[in-house]
Amino acid sequence: MKMIRRSLLAVVLGGLMVQPLVSMAAGDAAAGKGKFATCAACHGADGKGNGGAFPALTQLSAADAEAVLTAFKKGDMDYLKKHNLGGARYSTMAPQAANLSPADIADLAAYIATTFGGGAAAAATPAAAGAAPVAAATAAPAVPMIAADANIGFGHALFSSCAVCHGAEGEGAKLLNAPKLSGLPVSATASMLEMYKSGKQLGPYSYVMAAQAKYLTPDEIRDLAAYISQMNAPGAHNNMAQTE
Repeated sequence: MKMIRRSLLAVVLGGLMVQPLVSMAAGDAAAGKGKFATCAACHGADGKGNGGAFPALTQLSAADAEAVLTAFKKGDMDYLKKHNLGGARYSTMAPQAANLSPADIADLAAYIATTFGGGAAAAATPAAAGAAPVAAATAAPAVPMIAADANIGFGHALFSSCAVCHGAEGEGAKLLNAPKLSGLPVSATASMLEMYKSGKQLGPYSYVMAAQAKYLTPDEIRDLAAYISQMNAPGAHNNMAQTE
């Protein structure tokens, strides 16, 4: 397989400098698009993430995306700790990467690089004359922030259980390994709650979250996700008052 090397410049991953690495192999961006659906639940369909909780994937090269995913799959703690990707991030990402094949990783890396601006992957098919750029053609459609029928006030009431670990303002708690939630996009919160509800393992604390999500109805997940997305946002209290 054709080997590719990225430039000598480091790239930013979640505010951290990742040193240049050699890419393992060229991947198929089109195949990576479908595989990215699970990643989008936390990192967003646009790859912009959510601050410290879920880092942005924009400007990430194919080589670095492959290196990070491979490190999570193999449990390369030296590499991960060097780039501040251990702890809670490892607990969340390791189960996701565990079943990825080398081809899966290469395809995801190609999709991330070509779609989110990290540089065209070697396997990306050149656009035909007059055709739309690869990034525009493969980008996932924008997801509406809040459903029109979401009850943010009820979501506020439901959040009281979440606040025990994640804080009354959704600020998170390091001692409990509970990440910050305030401002998390609706799609990310809803997707994670649905995965926990189905029994999917997303880390060592999945048993705690599965118990919390098990009895949530689809409407409750919608309302809770809507409230979390509006936490600490300007006018959030006014929005809650109108829906209570």
